[in-house]
Amino acid sequence: MRRVIFSVLFLVMWGIAAAQEGGMEAIMKMAGAVSAEEMDSYEVERLSDFLEHPLKINLVSSSRLSSSGLLTRYQVASLMDYRARHGNVMSLAELAAVDGFGEDYVARLAPFVSLESLSLGLMKEPVRNDLAVRGAFKMNDGNDWNAGLKYRLEASGFSMSLAANRSYGSADSKPSDYAGSVGYDFRKVRGKVLLGDFNARFGQGLVLWNGAFINSLSTPSAFMKKPSGLSRSWSYTGGAALTGAAAEVGVEGFTFSAVLAAPGVKDAARRPDKVRLMPAANIAWLCRHGQVSVTHMAEISGFRANDEVQTRIPVMKTSADAAFCVRGVNIYGESAYDWVERNVDVLAGTDFKAGEDVRLAALCRYFPDELYGTAFSGAFRSGTFSVDAVYYPVPKDASVKHSIQVKTQVDWSWTLGQSFTIRMRASERFRTWGNMFRSEIRGDFAYASGPFVMTMRLNALHCDKIALAGYLEQGYKTDRFSVYTRQTIFKVDDWDDRIYVYERDAPGSFNVPALYGRGWSASLVASAKIASLLRLYARASYTGYHLMPPAKRKPGKAELKLQMVFRF
Repeated sequence: MRRVIFSVLFLVMWGIAAAQEGGMEAIMKMAGAVSAEEMDSYEVERLSDFLEHPLKINLVSSSRLSSSGLLTRYQVASLMDYRARHGNVMSLAELAAVDGFGEDYVARLAPFVSLESLSLGLMKEPVRNDLAVRGAFKMNDGNDWNAGLKYRLEASGFSMSLAANRSYGSADSKPSDYAGSVGYDFRKVRGKVLLGDFNARFGQGLVLWNGAFINSLSTPSAFMKKPSGLSRSWSYTGGAALTGAAAEVGVEGFTFSAVLAAPGVKDAARRPDKVRLMPAANIAWLCRHGQVSVTHMAEISGFRANDEVQTRIPVMKTSADAAFCVRGVNIYGESAYDWVERNVDVLAGTDFKAGEDVRLAALCRYFPDELYGTAFSGAFRSGTFSVDAVYYPVPKDASVKHSIQVKTQVDWSWTLGQSFTIRMRASERFRTWGNMFRSEIRGDFAYASGPFVMTMRLNALHCDKIALAGYLEQGYKTDRFSVYTRQTIFKVDDWDDRIYVYERDAPGSFNVPALYGRGWSASLVASAKIASLLRLYARASYTGYHLMPPAKRKPGKAELKLQMVFRF
């Protein structure tokens, strides 16, 4: 049965052709990640949307520029000032000359923005519709399936999105996750209103920053977060979004944001005791060189006592944050007070150019109930390095008095001619409990010539035992047609030695499986663009554990995934 499915799938995929767009490299650079394995699924999904729908920096308001999360407040203010004095930005070279941008940053930003301007005959943006439908079938010990649908409409400041998803392991065929939102950006008044699922991200995330973000401090670009305020959520599950209502209004140099969310409301029918009410507010003062803001949030939950429903406030926090850019040096920080636990969390950092091709960053964290830490990172012409040291005030293991962890990582690359690239990584993690050392070395060898690409990776890791993994990937890519195949082999005998490897997938799916056991895997990922309305995506994969002893051998896993995206 499996052979028949894969034979048919192979023919179908080669018939419709092609692979997922090669945007992961651009996403990693924008997020400040050295490898895809460091990324978070929600952040990949958010940035992937900008690859498909670039931000029109000549047309959108300052509120939309800020809520994109692509620019700092300083860059937004600088760009709006430039537009007011000189008009539209006509080229990337011109954008690089705008104060606060520079050639290096514009090179990372370019795939996510558009320099489009409205023509004299077109005085408003066109209506945009997106419809994505996906389905997947998995064979393991038992068969299971996954399906999802999402739709988005944007027209003259109005936006609407709907999504439903049936995940693997669901008890019935009904969707297990829902998401949706309605929003409006006011044109004459700097403000917006959002209902449904949305994102609220302020300061450096100590008080209010829903959703996940890259937490690996491997490059200077990853140290400072870019607060986006209130923004729309565009996800199959909405699992990282807040659900409720939010509004934002700007008055001269000030921005006022208000949130009334209800965490747990989507699961109220099954777990009504988990529903909470979360009011929050932020007041930000924006100036030419940065911002200062104050954020307050609380969670109010109900419980039953003596046959009466009473309320309590398990969480209530207030923070003040600031971020400025002074002569190319970013200085930022946030201090948050927990009114319930009665403690203060503090985070502060900086990043700056230390030479023509060198950028450095430093970050300090003081969280009394969680950790004390400091981190340093540097980026130079051919690589990056980072050191992250953390002390945990509460021991992680009863056998140790002090819990300390230090992570170091060095990444570097060479380009040989126009076709060959070599990327190497060496990392070490030391801690005072459990397996004290975790050492890893990894090499990627890439070849690209015209539409053809080939990558080989070799990975060795030692924590409890020695783990080995490697893969060979081949690809052919054009504007409308491409296909990638990958073959992987691995030997990982202990769970503590597991190796994570990013694998290509359809848009909206972020796939980083943990290799564990002894075996091999193979995958074929394809997509095709049909006219300007339809894109087809498909992925087939199989993982087998035939290299393990028969007594310990695990069953193989096979998956077939199809996805269609309509744009009209």
